[in-house]
Amino acid sequence: MADKKETTLPNNYAGTIKVTVRERDYYVHISAPMPMMPLDDLEKALKHNREILKNSQEKMREMFLLEAFEYAAPWAVNYESPTQDAIQAHININMLVPLINLKGGMVGFEKPDTLNVQARLELMRNTAEKTVFMERHMNQPNSVNTAFAVSLILLLLLSLTLI
Repeated sequence: MADKKETTLPNNYAGTIKVTVRERDYYVHISAPMPMMPLDDLEKALKHNREILKNSQEKMREMFLLEAFEYAAPWAVNYESPTQDAIQAHININMLVPLINLKGGMVGFEKPDTLNVQARLELMRNTAEKTVFMERHMNQPNSVNTAFAVSLILLLLLSLTLI
């Protein structure tokens, strides 16, 4: 019998990083900013990448809302694009902050920037899911308050009819 040869992909290619999020592999190409970029452009790039992370978080929330509560078809739910964008933005931020500080800028890492990319993406997905659940449950009327209000109305009606 012929030996089966497993083809395994390496964790890192030249310029490419493999990140596994929820049992799915994402391959992200990274490239450092040009060495002669002015400080202002680096700071704009940092703000832009942080904005990408915020947009990705919002898209993940929308996708979970579609998946969990609107029962969208599996092909309509797209976690891949915001996840890929968030991975790229996270890696870019980790390259930009030291470069900006090296060129005399004064920026720092935000708390989520200090996490590794896989932990940050898991945190983003979990936050998106919890946000949707909280929004859905907070918008529903409280059954205790409703029962109390109905009891008061019935008591008032009964007292009016007995008088």
